[in-house]
Amino acid sequence: MSEIADKACVSKGLPYVYFPSKHELLDAVQLRAINNWYAETEKHLQIGEEPPIESLKKGFKYSILYSARDPICRAIMAQDPKLLLPNSEKLRAEIVRMNDAGFTRLFEELRKRRIIRTDIPLTDVLTIWRITHDSLIHIHTDTFSWGSKNRALEDLIDSALEVLLSGLLGKKG
Repeated sequence: MSEIADKACVSKGLPYVYFPSKHELLDAVQLRAINNWYAETEKHLQIGEEPPIESLKKGFKYSILYSARDPICRAIMAQDPKLLLPNSEKLRAEIVRMNDAGFTRLFEELRKRRIIRTDIPLTDVLTIWRITHDSLIHIHTDTFSWGSKNRALEDLIDSALEVLLSGLLGKKG
């Protein structure tokens, strides 16, 4: 906290007025990054103005591209242990809430219209969706050595969407 105060050119006690600990400060920084990610992703969706499948694709793609560009968001989404506090339940809960809130609405609409399968529990669909999303961010951040270095991230996202949607559209429940 002393280093933060020095870099901010404020008294050493001032950060404690707003944040009781460095853990609270880091949580606040990370929550702000996640809120920015969510707001920017939401801007690109025209829910109700375009087919829900298009909103779903755009939301997935833009979310990953935004996360890949923003270093804090990328570290959070990739769960980089070198940059994140372990067991930040507040942050984890907020990510899940935001991610599920947007995608759940779209998946529910697609199910209501019988566009996607209904024989797979929605919680499973959301888990698979989130794992794929986060895996693409891992690949982009070179966390895994098996990630392709020659393919553009957008191409990988498009391929992943094709595979995901072929499984969801393949058999209507």
